[in-house]
Amino acid sequence: MLNGLSVGVGLACLTAIVGALAGMPAAITAASGAATASVADTVCAPQAKWQQMLPAVLSTLLVAALVALSHPSLLWLTVVVLLTTFTSIFWMAWGKRGGPQTFVMILTLVFQMAAFSQQPMSLAQAGQHLLWVGLGAAGMAAWSALSIRLLARRYRTLALADSLQALAKMMRSQAQWTQSHQAGQAKGQRETLLTLIAQQAGIADVFQSARDLLYSQAEAPGCTPLTRRQIEGLIHIVNLRDVVQACQLDLDRLPDQAETAQVVAKVAGQLTALADQLDHMALCWRTNRPWSPSPSPDMAWPESPDAPPVLVSLGRRCRHMQALVALVAQSHDEAHQPEHQAEQDTILRTLVSPTQWTWAPLKAQLQLQSPVLRYALRATLAMACADALAHVLPWASHPHWLLMTVAVVMRGNLEQTLARRDARVQGTLVGCLIASALLSSAGHTTWLFLALAIALSLAHGFVLINYRVTAAAGAVLALVQGHLFNPTDHPALLDAAERLGDTLIGAALAWAFSYVLPSWERQQLPRLAQRLMQAQAHYTHHALRWHLAHPRSARRSLARREVYDVLWLLSQSLQRMAKEPRRTQGWATALESLLVHSNRLISQLSAIKGLLTVRHQELDAAIVAPALQKAEAQIRASLQGEASPAVNAASPVQATPTAMPDDIGPVPEADSPRLTGDLNHWLMLRLAQTVEEARLLNLAAAQLNPDRETL
Repeated sequence: MLNGLSVGVGLACLTAIVGALAGMPAAITAASGAATASVADTVCAPQAKWQQMLPAVLSTLLVAALVALSHPSLLWLTVVVLLTTFTSIFWMAWGKRGGPQTFVMILTLVFQMAAFSQQPMSLAQAGQHLLWVGLGAAGMAAWSALSIRLLARRYRTLALADSLQALAKMMRSQAQWTQSHQAGQAKGQRETLLTLIAQQAGIADVFQSARDLLYSQAEAPGCTPLTRRQIEGLIHIVNLRDVVQACQLDLDRLPDQAETAQVVAKVAGQLTALADQLDHMALCWRTNRPWSPSPSPDMAWPESPDAPPVLVSLGRRCRHMQALVALVAQSHDEAHQPEHQAEQDTILRTLVSPTQWTWAPLKAQLQLQSPVLRYALRATLAMACADALAHVLPWASHPHWLLMTVAVVMRGNLEQTLARRDARVQGTLVGCLIASALLSSAGHTTWLFLALAIALSLAHGFVLINYRVTAAAGAVLALVQGHLFNPTDHPALLDAAERLGDTLIGAALAWAFSYVLPSWERQQLPRLAQRLMQAQAHYTHHALRWHLAHPRSARRSLARREVYDVLWLLSQSLQRMAKEPRRTQGWATALESLLVHSNRLISQLSAIKGLLTVRHQELDAAIVAPALQKAEAQIRASLQGEASPAVNAASPVQATPTAMPDDIGPVPEADSPRLTGDLNHWLMLRLAQTVEEARLLNLAAAQLNPDRETL
């Protein structure tokens, strides 16, 4: 929302300056260029802003020039429409950061078609028009570079608060699942677990946004003490996520006695209580208020020699969570001065998302089975149909509106297309009513420009929150801007009715063409399953060595992040599959098993990682090192679908007390009595469970990939 407000203010300032210097027609034209380029102005680190905005400015100029050259000929204009549509979709090859670039090209196409359809332009007039469009786009890029410098500190604070709130939400869901699991409520338990897994995977995206904003400043010369405290806080938050996930373990192995129910209730209660503290911390960060800790619940965990080791282990994890929450709270204290380590800053920088536009992602999509290529082909076919239909409808004054609806409603998969279809229709209806009222009552052009800036702010701010608001604001933008380009005396309701009619027809076309050259989720599952197995193998390698000081430490958190990234994609596939035709849903059960076993495997690895890093000095290296080596070999063999290699137990890995701080390493656990039972034996048991989960994960992956060998 703050980013959307910044964009709206930038558009208002730019329009006012150009209007004062060159008049309203030039201001309207410059505003069209600024509005399209502003789509690429999303929240990012200041260093990455020009990588966002430069392609947007160039795309705006290129598409505007193509429309200017082709507008006298309907045939050539149609070619430009189809070429722009096809090429713009390929920005999706770069993932999340490519999406805004796609819409920059589509929005430029629509806005420039609107400008050139009102009246024919001579070559000189077209050149002047392009000059103002380019000036508007460049001006918005310059405003974006300036505003990110002013707002970067606030963005970093909000990103940290978002991470705290997302983790608190996950902890509450896990508390509910823990209670229902122990109560034996089998009905709906699997669905609840899958929802929890999707949350655990989805939180990785929130963490990555925070990493991009915070870790990118780790090596910056002007990194402030506040930013360093926020970086430290995020590291502890990521570690806390791992410990919370490990609390899912062992619930099936709890002893059947009265004390068990009390312990499980305590675990759920502590998860909820700590989630409340995280929410309070998030509020303190957002409002810049001092942190006032609330008293923690009194948790008397069993530590007697007669207590079952499973209950003792569960209690230790809860104490570890308390210690981590205390460390997160400590990062909010202005008096706290984090220790600065140059090596740590270098490692943190490796966790920032790439900002360069390389050719490799695009090359990977140049094949017929590529989801991006198939999406580009069916979107181009849908736009061709819409373009032809737009010229034969009873109304044809705004043919670009029909194209716009098809472009924004059709998504890369059916589930998102259906959601966009409904939101677009509902939002457009509301927006048409608002725009009609504005155009009927607003007498001065200044008020319409103000409405334009507000609508752009709302459209920009809500696009990922509630697309209905974006659609309503988009309708206001289209109707008000069309009136500014070509003022008329006919009732505003007529234009609103045309806009609504085009939206209904365009939404129907986008829906229908979603079944042309479809890319069903099941077609991507074998590739994603293979990627997951590779990511789990890499994470296993690092998790079993997390307690060691070794030169590959920079890759450890990258391996963990890759696991959560793929889990998020698979969770999304399961959700989208439910909206696809029933004949394409045959692998849904196998996908559910894959998610469950992958979640259990990563939970086991998180527990082992915590045990190795926090209590490595209590372990016997002569026993543990060969066991870790053998377990890793067995797990890798299962995940790679190959025969288990021989293990050389004669070269044990020496455990050392040196470890980097996590996202990089462990956080010391609060002092507590020694775990009841032999710690070496407890680790052996955990390793055996992990090996078994890897075997079950291999079997689940084999169901999604018939060519994969199972063990």
